[in-house]
Order: sequence, then structure tokens, then C-alpha cells
Amino acid sequence: MNWPPYICRYRLPLRTGPANARSRRREVEGFLIRHDEGYGCVNPWPELGDPAVDELLTILREGRAHRLLARALACAGADGAARRAGRSLFERPIPRSHATVTGDADFGALATAGFTTVKLKTHSADATLLPRVRAAVEAGLRIRLDCNGTGIDALRDVRPWAEMIEFVEDPEPYHSTRWQEIRAALGLHLALDRHTGAVAGGYEVRVLKPAFDSIRPQKTPVVFTSYMDHPLGQIFAAWEASQYAGPQLEAGLLTHHLFEPDAFTEAIRASGPQLMSAGGTGLGFDTLLESLPWEKLEAAPGKLLQNPRAPVASPPPELPAAHFIFPTSGSTDKPSLVCLTPAALMANAAAVNDWLDATSDDLWLRVLPEFHVGGIGIRYRAELAGSRVVADEEKWNAARFTALIAEKGVTLTSLVPAQVYDLVAASQPSPPSLRAIIVGGGKLEASLYMQSRALGWPVLPSYGMTEAASQIATAIPGGDDSMQLLPCWEARADGEGRLQIRGAALFSGRMVPEQEHWTFQAGLDGDGWFTTSDRVQMEGRILTPVGRCDRVVKILGELVDLDAIETTLLAVGMPPDRGVIVAFPDARAGVLPWLVTDCENAGTYVAAANASLPPFAAIAGIKKRELPRSPLGKVLRREVDF
Repeated sequence: MNWPPYICRYRLPLRTGPANARSRRREVEGFLIRHDEGYGCVNPWPELGDPAVDELLTILREGRAHRLLARALACAGADGAARRAGRSLFERPIPRSHATVTGDADFGALATAGFTTVKLKTHSADATLLPRVRAAVEAGLRIRLDCNGTGIDALRDVRPWAEMIEFVEDPEPYHSTRWQEIRAALGLHLALDRHTGAVAGGYEVRVLKPAFDSIRPQKTPVVFTSYMDHPLGQIFAAWEASQYAGPQLEAGLLTHHLFEPDAFTEAIRASGPQLMSAGGTGLGFDTLLESLPWEKLEAAPGKLLQNPRAPVASPPPELPAAHFIFPTSGSTDKPSLVCLTPAALMANAAAVNDWLDATSDDLWLRVLPEFHVGGIGIRYRAELAGSRVVADEEKWNAARFTALIAEKGVTLTSLVPAQVYDLVAASQPSPPSLRAIIVGGGKLEASLYMQSRALGWPVLPSYGMTEAASQIATAIPGGDDSMQLLPCWEARADGEGRLQIRGAALFSGRMVPEQEHWTFQAGLDGDGWFTTSDRVQMEGRILTPVGRCDRVVKILGELVDLDAIETTLLAVGMPPDRGVIVAFPDARAGVLPWLVTDCENAGTYVAAANASLPPFAAIAGIKKRELPRSPLGKVLRREVDF
């Protein structure tokens, strides 16, 4: 088990005064993370709204989420994978950079060194801006201005040089209408930097900071910059820039010279505007990073997340430190406890946020409790995006659910297929604020998908599991019902069609009962792959579940998938989670499929299903009985008694 991580705090003195108009500090403070054989950097700017270093360490220690932590762990994951393979991450060229200037500079020397563009840090009352712009223009340099949201008063004097000013970054806090007015008044292009809410135009360039931003395709050209952080963070930003496939302008990656020299800044190689990799494996700095005084983060106790009305009998006396533990039946008949790190939950939550384009403007409605991986997943998504959550853990009611969305202005939520069925059965139209419903926990049949869409419900079929910290594949917002792998996953099917997955969101392992004791079992092979019990079809990154390996039986010499029979029942209108197909022994055929159900109209559905099933797979009979269910209402298939 590889949690909690190791950390190493640092302070970096600045050579040229404050780094931006919002800060008066003469040094920056942060910490490096060592996790999963890789390294990442956390460098907060409280002046810009980040938690301070000590608060971030508390968040990390308590297993909560923050986007700076998620990005540092993503960096460590990529770095660690490359180091284990003995290779550098830099396989593509790093884009050229502008020269970042926080005070005075020899602009002629910058031009001689090969720079074509300079970025000037400024602010609303900056009396030095005009002479600096004039000197840069005289040196033949194009100019970028960074106001850090302080205002535009100082910009009015530089309009005569508008043709040499490429853009103004963050003239004021972002507001699309106001920015359009600024753009018209100044005759200058604008660039949007740090922003966690929804955007609606008003700028021509998006500035991306990999230490803070999840990197996703943008509608405008982008500029990659460091977060004025440790050289490791600077090189991480350079690697992300080298990977980006969309249009980008000259980057802002050369910030190491703004700090007093040390072993790390001296290890960075650059030729004028061209930053180069630091050499070595992963992101580089191999020996320097290994020699730092690392200390293991104080471990919080493991947390067993279980329904208080149905607790685990005789839970293990000791739980893996700093893990979240989820009871599940797993892939065997034995109960087990799935162990997830905060890093895994953050990785999945970040991928879902990117998929949904979730921002701080979103409001989640959570109807699953947080002792379910889907429930705690919503909490992590909200923490990473800065969005809010409304919880409704009362007994499910379609009308109350719909009213709550309309009342609160909910934009995102998650349901199971049976709940979607209830919305359709009640002819409940979707409130206009809702923009996505992730539907998981079972197959969303095609006709139910179409009926819910006809009522305006923006349903997104998904496939996931506790071992993957929630979602693995999800439909694209605005697309059809086909499910695509989230970007955090690698996936393949083995020779038997079983799904295998690899990624940062995987569990550490399981605790399983062995006689009177619990033992920990690692869930991954030596290369980090987890083999599930689900059979799938894959076409590129489109994933289609086709059933479980243990649900295929042979009848009269023919292979029959019991899950496929259940899908046929759903297709003819049987409500989700109202019946289970079981293989009942038969003297002649070996086994025959029977339906165990609590559905009153089961005979009608069976007749309709049998009309389309091959004779050897036809449902042989119906057994009416109450189905065993979990506290969340999910059918406990392994406990169904024929």
C-alpha cells in the first residue's frame, strides 16, 4: 500500500522582488510530494485564493481533496511511471517561452538572447509600466501584460503601442460582459488565467497552469505557464505543454531565474527562450530529489464507510492507515473490504470533472450516502471544482427529487437505472437547470434512455465499480448512449473477454475474512493491471459491458449469458432491479434459466422476452418471492434464494 505520501517542505527566495501585483512576499513556500515512485509539487498562492501550506497539509493528512493536491499527485503518477520504465517523460519538444519580467530589465539583452516576446507584471496604479513598455518596444519585443485582476487604469497610457501588445492577462476579475467592454475600450486582446467558474467568451487566449488546472482541450489558443513554483513544478508545466495537441502560443515556462540560485535552478537547462528537459528519468532531477530530507506524512486512521443500519459483522481490528474502506461482495462469494486511497478518489473525481466540464458554478444533488463510493465521489468532485453539494438521503421519491432540482438550481447529479425508470413512469420533465445525470449501478436499457431523454433528462449512462473509485466509462455530454473510457484509464480485454484496467484511480487491495482473521490481498498484478470479472467489448475507447464471467452457463451444448436474458427483459419493459435470472438444475438440459422476481406483471414480460430469445435460452419459469436488497435498494444477487 502506497499511502500516505512523503513530503519535503521548501522556501525559495525571490531575486527580483514580489512575483505579482497581488503579493508582497519575497519568497515562495510549498512542499514536494513523493508518491508511487514519482514526485510532484504543491506551491499555493494564498493571495490568489489558495489555502496556505499548513492548511493544505492538513487537507492531505485528513484525506480531503484540493485541486493543487490532485495536480501534484497526477504529476507524481506520470513521473513515477516513467521512472519505473527508466525513461524520460520528454519525448516531444517543449514550446518556446516569453521572458517573464517582474521589475526592470535589460530588454536589449533579452532580444539579443533570442526572445521575441516579454511578459510584464503590472497593476492598476503601475507608474513604471509606460517606460517599460517603451523600452521593450524599442528593443523590438512584443509584449504581454499581466494585471492579476487589479484593474486597467495603467493600461490606458500604453494604447499607442497596441500593435506590439499581444494580449492583456486578467485585467479585472473575469466577467464576460465587462471583459468585452474592456476589449473594445482598449483595443487589446485579453487572456484569461486562473478561473474556476464557467466561461462565456470575452477573451482570445486561455492561460493554463498545470499545477492548478486540469489540462483539457480549449476553444482558443493557449499559453502554458508555471505557477511560479519549485523548478520541479516548472518542468511539469513544460511537460504538459509538450503534450498538448491544440494550438498554443509561446509559453511562460522560464521562471527559475526569478529565484535565488540553488541546485535545482542550476540543473535547469535553457537556451534563450528554449527550455530543455532537466535530463534523467521522468521529469528529471533524479539525484537531487532522492537526496532531499523526505518525511512520511502523518497517517490518519483508516475509515470504514459502512451503513450504520447494516454494519459489517466483526470488522477487522486494524484498518489500512489513511484509506477509505468500502464493504462489498467483490468478485467472490465472500464479503470483502475494498481499500481506496484519497489519491485514487481524487484521480477519479478529477477525471469526472473534466468529462463534465464541472466548475465552481455547478451544484451537485447527492442522493447516495457517502458510505457508497458514488456518494463520496460527489464530495471529492465538488471539493476539486469548488462547487457545492445538496444532499437528499431520505427515501427516494421522484417528485421530491425533481422539485429539489428546480428549487435549488441543481446542475449535476447521479442516479441508478431504477430511479430513472421512476422519473419516466411519473412523466416527470427535467428542470432546465440540470445539465447532466450520471446513471450507474446497472445497465440503462436503450428504450429507457430514449424515454428519459424525451422528457428532457440529460442522462449519461456510465460503467464503474468500487475498485475503480467510481466511474470507468461514461457517455459524452451531448452525445449518444455509448460509453467511453475516462481519460484516467487504460483498458483492454484479455483472451476471455474480461476487462482489465490500469490507472491512478485503482484500489490498493481488499481485506477478506480468512477463518477468524482478516487478511489484505493486493488487487493488481506486477504491471499495475486489475482484472475484473466483467466481460466487455471494446472499440477504441468505447466500452460496452456484455456480462459477468460467472454468469455464462451451458444449456444443451450452447453458451447462454444470463445477464443477456435480463437485458432482454429490460428491453421489453420490465422495470430495472425487479428480477434476477438464475440457472436452475435440469435433468435433461443441465440447467435452465428461471426468473426470480417480485414484479407483479412478470408473466407478461417473460412472454415478450421469450418471443425474441433462442429456444435454448428461453426463460423456463418464474419464481415469485421478495428479493434480498442492500440498504441502498440494490439487489443482492448472490443471496437470491430459488
